[in-house]
Amino acid sequence: MPISGKLYIWGEKAKYTPEEAGVYALYNEDRLLVYIGGSANLQDTFAGHIETDFSEDPRKRETRYYKREFTPDWKEGVKALLDEYNQNHGGLPKLNVRLNLPKKEVPGEQGFHFYDDVDKPIFKDAFSIEDFWEKIGEVPVASLEFHQRRGDFARWISDIFEETQLAERIEKISKTGEDLRREILNTLLNPEKAECPKCGTQASPRKSWKMAGKPSKTGERLQLTIGLYKCANCGETFRKALRKRIIES
Repeated sequence: MPISGKLYIWGEKAKYTPEEAGVYALYNEDRLLVYIGGSANLQDTFAGHIETDFSEDPRKRETRYYKREFTPDWKEGVKALLDEYNQNHGGLPKLNVRLNLPKKEVPGEQGFHFYDDVDKPIFKDAFSIEDFWEKIGEVPVASLEFHQRRGDFARWISDIFEETQLAERIEKISKTGEDLRREILNTLLNPEKAECPKCGTQASPRKSWKMAGKPSKTGERLQLTIGLYKCANCGETFRKALRKRIIES
């Protein structure tokens, strides 16, 4: 059965949860359940989340409310709650879904090196999309805004990883502050989503395939990965190039 009892507001007071084993659920501002977890010491776990601002998974920063229930058999409790949620909703809470980001690593000279401004490195670097996702959750907002204004994120994703669709979506983000951080993180988690050209609704590809592209002006041949989409809102069918990769010179 789901966690019963009071829905608490997430904040500093969560640090004073009793030092007992138990299960807990996190909810967003719409009071939708987004994560189910457990701990041998809920006070320590909640204090760690608050003090680090969910640095272990920045997606959880959307938390606004929580429930908790004490039980010494918290591991079985978490399993039972997740099984029940899966049966009722056909999947896990969105933040219980493990990241599935590309793990391809690049050498140091091709990594992304974060700066606060020109000639002001902050000594944070990323060498894969997964690594990049983690660093986006850690670096100061000033660094995010500096690179986003210059188009650095989109250029790196396109030039180094050849993720065309993902780069285009990153480039279009116009938010600032923590909203910018959240938008980049969410976009990285859904790299193949695309906007319907008719109504603007986000859609996922129904299928994808590879095909040869036309040679570039420099003689390079491209291999394209094409996604076929159908908008759930208006029914529009459309295609998008997900990736462009050089296959020969």
